[in-house]
Amino acid sequence: MSASFSVAAVLLKLLATAAGPELHLPDASQLAAYQPPETTRIYAADGSLLREYYVENRVVVPLSALPPYLVQAFISAEDQNFRRHHGVDPAGLARAMVANVHNLRSGRRLEGGSTITQQVAKNLLLTNEVSALRKIRELVLAFEIERDFSKDQILEMYLNEIYLGRGAYGIGAASARYFGKPPVELSLSEAAFLAALPKAPNNYNPVTRPEAARNRRDYVLDRMAQDGAITADQAAVAKAEPLAVRAQAPLETVHAPYFAEEVRRSLRKSFGNDQLYRGGLAVRTTLDPRLQVFADRALRAGLERFDRNRGWRGPITNISAMLDLPASAQAVAQAEAAQAPAQPAATPPAQQGRLLGALSAMGVHVPEQDHKPAVAPTAAPKDERPVWQRFLTGIDRPAEIDGWDLAVVLEVDRQAAVIGLEDGSQGRIDRSDLTWARRVENGRMGRQVGGADDVLAKGDVVWVQPAAAKASAPALAAYSLRQVPEVSGALVAIEPFTGKVLAMSGGFDFSLSEFNRATQAQRQPGSAFKPFVYLSALQHGYTPSSLVYDTPISVDQGQGVGRYRPRNYGGGFIGLATLRSGVERSRNVMTVRLLVEMGLQPVKDTAESFGIYQNMPLYPAMGLGAGETTPLKLTTAYATIANGGYQLSPYLIERVQDRDGRSLRQPGVTGPERADCVPCAAPAWSGQPAPQRPRGQALDDPIANYQMISILQGVTQRGTAARLAGLGLPLAGKTGTTNDSNDVWFVGFSPKIAVGIFVGYDKPRSLGAGATGGSIAVPIFSDFIKDALAGGDPGTFAVPPGVSFAYVDRRNGYAAEAGGSDVILEAFRPGTEPGPPPVTDTFGETSQDALTGTGGLY
Repeated sequence: MSASFSVAAVLLKLLATAAGPELHLPDASQLAAYQPPETTRIYAADGSLLREYYVENRVVVPLSALPPYLVQAFISAEDQNFRRHHGVDPAGLARAMVANVHNLRSGRRLEGGSTITQQVAKNLLLTNEVSALRKIRELVLAFEIERDFSKDQILEMYLNEIYLGRGAYGIGAASARYFGKPPVELSLSEAAFLAALPKAPNNYNPVTRPEAARNRRDYVLDRMAQDGAITADQAAVAKAEPLAVRAQAPLETVHAPYFAEEVRRSLRKSFGNDQLYRGGLAVRTTLDPRLQVFADRALRAGLERFDRNRGWRGPITNISAMLDLPASAQAVAQAEAAQAPAQPAATPPAQQGRLLGALSAMGVHVPEQDHKPAVAPTAAPKDERPVWQRFLTGIDRPAEIDGWDLAVVLEVDRQAAVIGLEDGSQGRIDRSDLTWARRVENGRMGRQVGGADDVLAKGDVVWVQPAAAKASAPALAAYSLRQVPEVSGALVAIEPFTGKVLAMSGGFDFSLSEFNRATQAQRQPGSAFKPFVYLSALQHGYTPSSLVYDTPISVDQGQGVGRYRPRNYGGGFIGLATLRSGVERSRNVMTVRLLVEMGLQPVKDTAESFGIYQNMPLYPAMGLGAGETTPLKLTTAYATIANGGYQLSPYLIERVQDRDGRSLRQPGVTGPERADCVPCAAPAWSGQPAPQRPRGQALDDPIANYQMISILQGVTQRGTAARLAGLGLPLAGKTGTTNDSNDVWFVGFSPKIAVGIFVGYDKPRSLGAGATGGSIAVPIFSDFIKDALAGGDPGTFAVPPGVSFAYVDRRNGYAAEAGGSDVILEAFRPGTEPGPPPVTDTFGETSQDALTGTGGLY
């Protein structure tokens, strides 16, 4: 032990003794269990960052992972004698005391004499109290820390604890926030800049105070050269390097807020708030960023398309009265400033006593205003921006919609409107972009748009989006007028053989509404439920060619309930028809008749085993989708059909690791981390492939399941979703529309992906006459699936063993010769293939007694 350490230790012991029991020193050895709050990071399936959750944004980095010049930069900037002192630097204290004599007289900021070790004691063991007693505690603790921990351990705690601005705690988070890279990749110049920040991060903001930031960086480089850590040439090269920092924006590279929020809720439920926000969890999810982009784009386009067809509801507000204010507003401001009373001069600082000066020299904070010289008040800089721009930058924005901007209409005529944007630039909206924007008058569409001034007026504040660039770009950039849809919806995509949720859009925009319609909206599925009625029938002796009457029916629902008389959408009946026709043409009456013939219990069993409902009541209307479920549940049920009928549990979280890389298991989670997934319980992750989820229990007969896939393919080829046939892809699915067109659906799948789309108002009301799943939801599915399957092998639907194929006439279900216009290849169980039609065919006469009607589910 050195003589200086011994002397200092004796002096501090005497000081601690003099302070008496009021010292209340914490135990410095508790730092051995140092575990600061760390950031929980959520990653997409490809490893890209999806979301961060924290109370202090920190990523702990071991000292061994930091480049030596980065560590030395902090030593040179903060504590040159760190490697030589024993917690307190007498030379540094003396230097600070001398400097503070001058600082007190000149009103400058006082210097502290705190070493890195003292800062560790202050930040990790003490409160923010400003007093001489706290300073004594800090000094004593610094010696105890040096006694119990190595220099490297102290440095590691310090570098991971300090606040460095931009919400970043520690060198790991700061390196990412300022430069978008890990500390090991920092240049010497970047390292010196970060080392310049601990004293006052805001004073050296490289965006708002670039000169101060460069000067402080250069100061650190000079100190490093003086300390022999780098050469003068290295310092000169580093000084010449531009100080380029990334924009102050989140680090997330994937935009999927509805998905991320669903993950956050799951983690909070499983691990609690403390682990979620402080535990530094690393969470790998199932999200496919590419598919998420397609999902958001398709859903938003579909909702906008529907909303535009309902007309233009007008601007957000109008500020035409403000557009001529700049000159007069400045004149008023100048007049008010001239009449304002003069501000009294600041009172000079009182003479500081010896004790206060000594404590200040040791680092005790003294409020800055006590040492500032009198300064004449300076006038605020004039804001020369036009009033409309100041309005846009200061407005309480109704939302932050991705890709949209707020704009003010500055001029408008028949041909176009000139708009001003928040950054001061201008653009134009052409008349050709406004033909959709017919005014809604008394709930009805107004007259056709003849000119831009039929839609917009000077001073209108509206949403706009950059338009696609044209071959000959005009002077002003082109923009499109936008309107936030009143209608909402959801899109969810699932991998059928695993249950991975690949993409999830829970609404038009998360900033407008955090309500996730994919998981939280309980809505009637309408005819999108019908396949499970027919699947039940296929499991109970029916075939796709079995014939059922589509003729009027009245069903007794029991005492006091009344009779149920279903109707077909659009009215009319088709008489005797095949099960296939019942699904492809979405026949309500035929579905209820089948339900009565078969009984409700098999349908209830199917609906519950596929996870659509938990306790389905035994009413005939349930067969037409009168119950309530979520888009995620219904899509999972269709994905189960797509995978061959094996039980499926959707999941968003692939694995969770703690801050030390140990794998954690979420209680009750189904998916890869369930109890029967042995590889999921691996104690650590070493880059091995994700464990495969065991195949679930078979929920139906493989042949019946394949028959349903084939029938649902017919829906996309010649049924209510026939517009998908043009895509040339192996697709199957079913439309759904509820009574009064309150909700519309399409749930479909390819061999590799299942997708569910729901559209409706949050407060249910009719979407309007003619609104169906085929006209609204199917185009959204089409936009998504053609992008999702582009450039890859779409796959084929696997045929299970034992299926027998036969050519049949799809109109009547009888055997037929191949090649006919209505002849299809149908799937059967061996021995159930149909024979030829009877000699006298009265099939066409069976619908003569059909009654007409309207309404129903479709």
